[in-house]
Amino acid sequence: MSTTEAKPPRWDPEAPASGGDILIALRFADRAARKAIGEELAGTGVHTGQEIVLAKLLHHGSLQVAQLAKVLDVEVPTATRTTQRMEAAGLVRRLKSDTDARKVSIELTEHGTEVAHTVARLHTQAGDRALQGISPEDRRLLRNLLWTIAGNIEDLPG
Repeated sequence: MSTTEAKPPRWDPEAPASGGDILIALRFADRAARKAIGEELAGTGVHTGQEIVLAKLLHHGSLQVAQLAKVLDVEVPTATRTTQRMEAAGLVRRLKSDTDARKVSIELTEHGTEVAHTVARLHTQAGDRALQGISPEDRRLLRNLLWTIAGNIEDLPG
């Protein structure tokens, strides 16, 4: 089998797919994706989880620590510790508010911006490997379905 051929699935693709089956498959896919990203990040000085901070700051410019925590779905102390480590590595800088000393924003340094672009390329490489044998149409469908699932879960009460 060539490396570009799709491997046969380890499940019966014709079997009914319950909501539980889908969520379990998502969990396994998430674990595999984290592993793939972690392998790509090796040697960059960026740790798993920090790449999401880089991506968010690259997209938003700067964010207050509380906003960053909300976007990352973590507690503020977790976002604070993460950004402190990233600041020590020269990836981000803290900007104190002129009007409220409690408000601190985080933005990428020039080095952080370069690293964020490198990490984006690494995400693309890992994603391309993960999606081998999946057509562009199916990729779009998968992306849209995943965002729909995420939105549905976020809208659940409790």
